[in-house]
Amino acid sequence: MAPEYIFHSTSFDRELLRKEEICLNDHDIDYQLEIREGWRQARAPLADNFEAEVYINEKDFAKADPLLKDLIQKFS
Repeated sequence: MAPEYIFHSTSFDRELLRKEEICLNDHDIDYQLEIREGWRQARAPLADNFEAEVYINEKDFAKADPLLKDLIQKFS
């Protein structure tokens, strides 16, 4: 990861990650995702290994941190 990006959080829920992405895009925040995904089974698509790390640009971190913390607390 580039040095100007700061780790913010890890998400194990696809829907929460989608909501985080929408929030970040709506507020024009520069971010990067690192997604580690395991193999999915056709019979149990939600029973896979999913992990995504959210990295925020250091310039936007102060703006993004309270938004994401509220969102994570609300939907966790």
